[in-house]
Amino acid sequence: MTSHNLVLDDLMSVLYTNFLTDGGLYDKCSYTSRDRGWVLGINTVSDQGNRDPRYFFSLKTDRARKVTTIAAHRSYLPNQWVHLAATYDGHLMKLYVNGAQVATSGEQVGSIFSLLTLKCKVLMVGGNALNQNYRGYIEHFSLWRTARSQKEILLDMGQAIHRQDMPLPQLVLQDSLLNVKNTWSPMKDGSSPRSKFSYHHGYLLDTSLDPPLCGQTVCDNTDVIASYNKLPSFRRNKTVRYRVVNLYDDKHQNPTVSRQQIEFQHQHLNEAFSRYNITWELEVLEVKNSSLRHRLILANCDISKIGDENCDPECNHTLTGYDGGDCRHVRHTLFNKKKQNGVCDMDCNYERYNFDGGECCNPEITEVTKTCFDPYSPY
Repeated sequence: MTSHNLVLDDLMSVLYTNFLTDGGLYDKCSYTSRDRGWVLGINTVSDQGNRDPRYFFSLKTDRARKVTTIAAHRSYLPNQWVHLAATYDGHLMKLYVNGAQVATSGEQVGSIFSLLTLKCKVLMVGGNALNQNYRGYIEHFSLWRTARSQKEILLDMGQAIHRQDMPLPQLVLQDSLLNVKNTWSPMKDGSSPRSKFSYHHGYLLDTSLDPPLCGQTVCDNTDVIASYNKLPSFRRNKTVRYRVVNLYDDKHQNPTVSRQQIEFQHQHLNEAFSRYNITWELEVLEVKNSSLRHRLILANCDISKIGDENCDPECNHTLTGYDGGDCRHVRHTLFNKKKQNGVCDMDCNYERYNFDGGECCNPEITEVTKTCFDPYSPY
């Protein structure tokens, strides 16, 4: 379906769909470039066929050399209603899923269309300029002259169609698509899209939750936060139990943090969350283990990443030997001079030299808690 003669520059498009439409604003005059304009849809990010389909937002201004595409961080789930928003303010592209910002890019700059090609644009919903069609449901579609803020997008989620008596000068188009024949022109022969009664206005959005990352809890999930802010019933009195694991050496000395620090943090947690009717209940677990006390835990640095011939920024640390040497340029002549000399030579303490021939993980030669970076060593 298309709506003609829409002149837009900085814009925001909102779709509330079951399966996202491949749709957008296209250049219908240029036969040399069919990727000008913007597109909001579902596309695969994997090279292996139809695997890993994700929501995406792509944009190419008239002055840009190539298109920019940003995508959500996880695959979309079929048969789930979702609120999508894409914004561009002349500097930043942003993609929102259920009110959460999931992707941004600053590669595109300036107006989307030049003055010479403003009349060449066609808005399409339910397909794209390449005649790739969409099958699914759309509840409503909104188009704005200015990029909406995240706060405004969250408000839009609570009111699918704006009240007609409210003056909204920046709103170019809003449509519930209940009577497409009066507003839209079909792009191909055949019957128009059928309207279907929808009874889901309780906003049954996609609320499936991913397992939290290491160091995070379900309370860090944006879907949970959005629901907590919207639903008063979620804000009744709650008690959150949490545990602080404090490491000591074998003699119960040299704690990681002092008891005063723990109490100070506990006090501030209760002060910060009391306004939300949340009380924190503290448990302190004291572990006496000198070996564990002298180890360093790096968040997101999986042991398999060290020495894998790729420089992983999360492992680029002095206590991993700069990712097992992957993040450093090493002179090969050094190792032949220093190998098997009974000393841990840090210049050779990299995976490609077997961590100085194993000498840097030998407790009889060196203090392995500071020099052993071999992920396969027990030290």
